Amino acid sequence: MTIGERISFLRERSGMSQVKFADKVGVSKQTLYKYEKGLIKNIPYDKIEAIAKIANVSPAYIVGWLSI
Repeated sequence: MTIGERISFLRERSGMSQVKFADKVGVSKQTLYKYEKGLIKNIPYDKIEAIAKIANVSPAYIVGWLSI
């Protein structure tokens, strides 16, 4: 599973739309879409941390170092 697929999975698991999730992360809907589709590969660490906090997982899970 890619980082983008994990982000998409976590967003869907949380029941949030891309707009709401992006707002909580502090990025635009378009940027979140690009994260999820793998169009942006170098996601800033502060955004990884924000996604992890919202989804209640470790940043290490998002980058693929750990499983849930």
